[in-house]
Amino acid sequence: MLHTLPDSSSPAVSAASDAFAPSALQILGYSGVFDATYYLKNNPDLQNLGTAALRHYHQHGWKEGRKPNPFFDPHWYIAQNRDVLGDPLLHYVTNGEKEGRRPIGWFDPGWYTQTYPIPQGMLALAHYLLNRHTQKLKPIAEFDPAFYLKTYPDVAAAGLDPLEHYMIQGFREARQPFEGFDPVYYRKNYLRHAPDSNPLLHYLENKNRSGIHSSCPPNEVTVFREVRRRSAPGPSFEDFNPLPQSAIRRARVLAYYLPQYHATSENDEWWGKGFTEWTNTSRALPRFADHYQPRIPRDLGHYTLNSPDLLDRQAQMAKAAGIEGFVFYFYWFNRKRLLDGPLEMLLANPQIDLPFCLMWANENWSRRWDGSEDDILIAQHYRDEDDNALVDCFARHMCDPRYIRIGDRPLLMVYRPGTIPNARQAFARWRELFRERHGLNPIFIMGQAFGDEDPHSFGVEGAIEFPPHKVVSDCRLINENVQILDEDFRGQIYDYTDIVENALRQPSPSFPLIRTAAPSWDNDARRQGNGLVMHGSTPELYEKWLNGLVNSAQKNRFFGESIVCINAWNEWAEGAYLEPDVHFGSAYLNATARACTGFKSSSNKVRLLLIGHDAFPAGAQKLLLETGRTFRRSFGVDIRFILLEGGAMMEDYRAIAPVEILPPTTGHAMARLNTLRAEGFEYALLNSAASSTIAPLLHDNAITYTFLIHELPHLLQSRDLRKSMGGACETAQSVVVPTRSCAARLGLEKHPRTTILPQGLYDQTTFSRPAREALRSQLGLTGQDLLVIGVGYADMRKGFDLFLQLWRKLAGRAHCVWVGAIDPVLQDGLRTEIDHARTSGTFHMPGRVCNVSDWLSASDVFTLTSREDPYPSVVLEALASGLPCTSFADNGGIPELLKSLQDDPTTCNTIVPFADVRAMSLAALELAQWSKGRTQTSRQDAARKLGKSFLFRPYAEQLLRLAAPKVPSVSVVVPSYNYARYLEARLVSIFTQTFPVLEIIVLDDASTDKSVEIAVDTAAEWGRDVRIIKGRRPSGSVFAQWQKALKQAQGEWVWIAEADDLCDPHFLEKLVHAAHQCPNTVMAFCDSRSIDENGAPLSASYQPYCMEAAGNLLEHDGQFSGQDFLQTCLAERNLVLNVSSAIFQKTAMQAALKKCKKDLAVLNVAGDWRVYLELLDNKDVSVVYVSDAMNIHRRHQSSSTHTLNQNTHLEEIKFMHELVSRRLHFSDEQAERQKLYHQKIRQQFGL
Repeated sequence: MLHTLPDSSSPAVSAASDAFAPSALQILGYSGVFDATYYLKNNPDLQNLGTAALRHYHQHGWKEGRKPNPFFDPHWYIAQNRDVLGDPLLHYVTNGEKEGRRPIGWFDPGWYTQTYPIPQGMLALAHYLLNRHTQKLKPIAEFDPAFYLKTYPDVAAAGLDPLEHYMIQGFREARQPFEGFDPVYYRKNYLRHAPDSNPLLHYLENKNRSGIHSSCPPNEVTVFREVRRRSAPGPSFEDFNPLPQSAIRRARVLAYYLPQYHATSENDEWWGKGFTEWTNTSRALPRFADHYQPRIPRDLGHYTLNSPDLLDRQAQMAKAAGIEGFVFYFYWFNRKRLLDGPLEMLLANPQIDLPFCLMWANENWSRRWDGSEDDILIAQHYRDEDDNALVDCFARHMCDPRYIRIGDRPLLMVYRPGTIPNARQAFARWRELFRERHGLNPIFIMGQAFGDEDPHSFGVEGAIEFPPHKVVSDCRLINENVQILDEDFRGQIYDYTDIVENALRQPSPSFPLIRTAAPSWDNDARRQGNGLVMHGSTPELYEKWLNGLVNSAQKNRFFGESIVCINAWNEWAEGAYLEPDVHFGSAYLNATARACTGFKSSSNKVRLLLIGHDAFPAGAQKLLLETGRTFRRSFGVDIRFILLEGGAMMEDYRAIAPVEILPPTTGHAMARLNTLRAEGFEYALLNSAASSTIAPLLHDNAITYTFLIHELPHLLQSRDLRKSMGGACETAQSVVVPTRSCAARLGLEKHPRTTILPQGLYDQTTFSRPAREALRSQLGLTGQDLLVIGVGYADMRKGFDLFLQLWRKLAGRAHCVWVGAIDPVLQDGLRTEIDHARTSGTFHMPGRVCNVSDWLSASDVFTLTSREDPYPSVVLEALASGLPCTSFADNGGIPELLKSLQDDPTTCNTIVPFADVRAMSLAALELAQWSKGRTQTSRQDAARKLGKSFLFRPYAEQLLRLAAPKVPSVSVVVPSYNYARYLEARLVSIFTQTFPVLEIIVLDDASTDKSVEIAVDTAAEWGRDVRIIKGRRPSGSVFAQWQKALKQAQGEWVWIAEADDLCDPHFLEKLVHAAHQCPNTVMAFCDSRSIDENGAPLSASYQPYCMEAAGNLLEHDGQFSGQDFLQTCLAERNLVLNVSSAIFQKTAMQAALKKCKKDLAVLNVAGDWRVYLELLDNKDVSVVYVSDAMNIHRRHQSSSTHTLNQNTHLEEIKFMHELVSRRLHFSDEQAERQKLYHQKIRQQFGL
């Protein structure tokens, strides 16, 4: 369409106009887009025009190319819009902006209108011109004024307009218009033939064309990008989480230790002055895409091993990661020692708590770093005349009490036995010398390397793995699958995942073997393009490897001990180290700790992502933080936080669990979520509609999520979240809102998966008299003064302006205090009013504080002035501090809460019409006077009562049930009487379960030792919640404790975990999984191994005992009907030998205990047998059995079974035989078996 706008000065126009139609000059004058000051300043020849500047522009200026403001170019506008005739600015004002036309290349009115709230009737360009000085507004998405000024302080210091500077000068100086724009890259790739062109303008014109990128695309790999990525914290970065001292190690874990981090004269001669291993690492660069180089140490830095303090730090770090000690490389070349400084330093400092042993690195040193016969620097020879000195040197180290032994035999490892001439005779000779000269009998262990694997071939007693030797032998090279960056690269690349799978498939050999895992391996720093790379290691994969080796070591013991090794602690130039680095932090140390203890193992079946939009210190973010804390402390869930952006609370989040920043718009997000799903993060909690943009990615990766909505319609509309929220609701397994009124306002009241769940109170708030008095004194309040409080981030949504009006309405009859930070824009707008209020002495603004609870205690009434607030926790805090509350109606879920409390005589609250400040002022006065009239004791009582109704743990429990609905809830009850000696280890075995628990209850039967204190201390050390119920007097009955346990438990399943027993970390996971597979299961149990009072092994399994009665029935996992199990496993004797080995369906177990309560009052040893009979004597129930010996039963010589009068014991067996016989209608054969067992026990007792 052709638009023709006649000149307003022509007679035709004048004649046609009437009194009601504004003239062109009036339209332009009121539009806000003609800047007379700018026009005159930039056109010195027009300085004398004064107020006639607009008329000049309209009649002549635009034709001459003069600009009416910095963001309108008349010639450019006409060139872009050939249909425009006449004054282009007038066209823009009347039609152009509505049609989406730009006034200049770098202002987009359509985008601007969608991004910023513009008053009705105002032009987007006018709004920008009026407000651009704030630097918070962007004229186009592709220019960021705040970023520009922050990046270029010279522009900011000069007071220049950032966009004008860029368009005139900045682009010529290769400055960035926004963070994602690389002008050097852009010129190089798209402006080679027009180097003087403005790259941003070119980008704006061509950005939608294929192949145009504002910077190097994320998937384009360069050496420099790889270096930049790897020299910064990555997504798997973790701070160190040291193990509590009470953590039970499942195996003895050793790590190889390289001492080449101090200068020696030999290395100075061979490699240059000052050479250490760090000299090699400095040469490392990535040779192919995703090649992890360089590797940069973090916590310990580029250290020098010349200080016992450094060695002590390493020792402490290793111990806190579950590592028992180091295997020091030992260098002996025919009486000449090399790199012996650290070992000598260790021997000279006995206070360093570092167990150690030696591995003789008996190979040549060569310039090729491979022990070869070429380019030899110093050769390894074996001379008979050196034997005495060699053995004496080894023995000197073995005499140190820290030297690692099995029993009384020190471990001595030899790296390359195959290089020793007549190795069998040599080892026999050395063994004899050890015995004769030092009275030592070391266990000689060979390294499995260079094809030598069988210790029998060399006359040694055992072997130790030394990856990558052996573990890569069956793996294929992946060189052809990677993008090579170095054309001279000739190294070998193997997939770390393949290596782990291959290592875990290896069968157990016929000889003693210590298995070894490597966190990684890459000796490129030494071999410079000719090394071997185990590519793709992650902390999770390494943990899987080490965890598998620990499991294997428990079954395949090395001289009676479970031992595994790690290659290595500090082989930095070979990429094999556990010490923290810049990219992964302490993730590999943490993985080591988890694998050696089983604590929070990555094999955990319940792993949960907690997803939030950012870490800004506000309500929803704090709720997510506390949810994560409770999931971990109370239920033992393995969690990880995913945030779309960062914020001030990042460190708070990191203190609880790993945190990743994962914006959903990046290409990386999809791949990362896919990886997390593969690692077992099956469930997610999506916290807030502001996070809903990531929901499609969760759905596409089969991550089941529960969606919590904390926003209401106005906020959703202003942030354009309606569409993404709706999509998230469609694919969520459940949608959680705090109240029905919130659900109605969101249109979700009829949504099939909506759950109403009011949140709990995450801050422990109560009423404090001292805090009240102190703060009121600080404010200068008298005993009669009333104090009205509002809390939150002071912005328009929270109604801070209405709170100011409230203060004005109160007219000095009460003081007002607002606690919280204030929005800077609102502060600017209300500065005069705020200053006036504060100078009155009755309006107080302490800002953001840490002690909100104290301010609530000091106040007399809480006011919720929010225009829209779904369910602010601060109202729960106010009620829990005993305050009455007043709120506007229809502003969220709080009015519904206050209505629900209307019949509670301990509180008084009022709801006033929406935004009716006068009504709120009257209500606030009335409530404050009511509150003032109470005694402080009555307020304290009200606070306690209401605080209990907002407990956070029940809320978190329901949330967990929604998030992971397939996970049965388990209560763990620990009955204990004077078991302080064992209680710490028992609780740790529960804390380290790979399956989450609903609750842990210690049921103390009036112990007289320190059991309760130990339970409290152990829970605190592990950061877990434990409920302790202390009896007033001993019950005298195990079964009375069982009944009490079931009464207290809240879970579907109950595990009665006796305080003196222990278990494997996978105990609950396997039993619950087995029970879940079989319908009608009321009991699941497993095999047990036994230990004595001091923890010494007694038996590896109870299966041999069970075979006497049930044959091979319990050799394998099984499911049995209740009555079949009674016939086969409980008729002759009780084959469930320890209650700790079982979990029970709570309601069924309660019913069974109730039915046999009378018998339990008289049975001492057969009570458990009696309960199992009652529980399983039902044709509709099942019992499942897992044949793994995951329970560890501690047998005491002084237990009731041992001390019971033998005749009474026999009588109880006879009682059970008769009861079972009556119940099950036994055959003669079964009766005979009972009779024979009775006779056997009689003979055993000598009766």
